[in-house]
Amino acid sequence: MSGLYIHIPFCRKRCNYCDFFFITNTKRKTEFLNALNSEITLLSNQYYGEKFDTVFFGGGTPSVLTSEEISAVIKTLRDNLNVDCNSEITMESNPEDFTDGSIENYLTAGINRFSFGVQSFIDSELKFLTRQHTAEMAEHVIRKASELTQNISVDIIYSLPSQTEEDVNYSISKAIDSGARHISAYSLTYEKGTSLYKSTEKDPRLIKDPVKDSEFYFIVSERLTSEGFEHYEISNFARPGYRSRHNLKYWTYKNYLGLGPSSHSFFFKKRWNNVRSYSGYVNSLNAKTLPAENLYEPDTAQIKLEYIMLGLRSAGINFERYRELTGEDFETENKAAAQELCTAGLAFIRDGNLILTEKGYSIADEITARYF
Repeated sequence: MSGLYIHIPFCRKRCNYCDFFFITNTKRKTEFLNALNSEITLLSNQYYGEKFDTVFFGGGTPSVLTSEEISAVIKTLRDNLNVDCNSEITMESNPEDFTDGSIENYLTAGINRFSFGVQSFIDSELKFLTRQHTAEMAEHVIRKASELTQNISVDIIYSLPSQTEEDVNYSISKAIDSGARHISAYSLTYEKGTSLYKSTEKDPRLIKDPVKDSEFYFIVSERLTSEGFEHYEISNFARPGYRSRHNLKYWTYKNYLGLGPSSHSFFFKKRWNNVRSYSGYVNSLNAKTLPAENLYEPDTAQIKLEYIMLGLRSAGINFERYRELTGEDFETENKAAAQELCTAGLAFIRDGNLILTEKGYSIADEITARYF
């Protein structure tokens, strides 16, 4: 089955490290939701025959929408598209949006998986990242959510300036103790154009140490796997049975349909994106026109590279799936590379898959660039 991604383009405030598309004028929610409903309706004829079993509300900050607004979007999706009754429906959420105890309302609305953008359980680190919640607030909300549902993910960012091993372990401990069954752990990135990037130009001390960054990666990985979490993608760890079904579609080259401004799609062997402009998105749909652009069909060489890159970053390169996508044999094409990676302890072959070891995971992008 396929996946649905809904980009909710609202944030109450810009975080210094974020380069995702969003606007801060939440007074335009009704206007946006009307446009989103139009997009769903326009897509219904083309995709109703397709089956979807994951819905992911991303952003932006989807929890800016009320539970009633989320419920209405889910109803429109079910009315117009073939959304399976057992779908995983995820909502990216900020802890500060749940101080009113509204978690249960979102569950009633149809959300069955929360992904909390906590980033840290240390107040000084949250201040550095310009987050709006406190560590105490985040812990309280996640504990409350875990009383109502087990399908909870928490985002953690590591490699912050002056961060120690003890700091990272503290945040991981808090995430686990609060009830997270899925943890996404990301190394801090300095995206050009963000205020954090501009800060490093003024103060180079804010730039992370690559050696320390690599050490943090292994600290996080070893800690979470020792706690019983499965390391199933470079930055993602899950208790058995709690992997992100939606994100797995990206990593295994499955179909997904993106809605909302700046969203991306891969369907019918074609890629495209929606315009990265709020007004462009709304105006297009007011004119009953889909806001898609940059439509293209990847050639075989690009499919090979993309699938290898995604496979190495997650559950591995499946030889049968590679043959389905490209019509060619991975083992024959890449025999020397596979042997060298296995000999170097960077990968192993099991059940028809080339899978990276933890050591290989840490340099997955370099492996892709060098060997494929």
